Amino acid sequence: MGNVKIYAGLVNGDLMPIIEDKSSEQIVIAFTGDDTGAPPSSVTIEVITDSGVKVKIHIPNSSADAIVTMDGKRV
Repeated sequence: MGNVKIYAGLVNGDLMPIIEDKSSEQIVIAFTGDDTGAPPSSVTIEVITDSGVKVKIHIPNSSADAIVTMDGKRV
């Protein structure tokens, strides 16, 4: 099991699970599919906050956990 969970926020305030209890590899396949030619090595989600901080979530296509960085520094 990986360390990533993805939810959709609902108008009633609840959270609908989209991805829970999946390995990093399973999450990458969910985003990219398994018929992409050369297999993807990862999926990276990048967010720039209102204050300009760049947050990246790097999900490897392996059994390793996802990595989070803020302005290039691992947290």
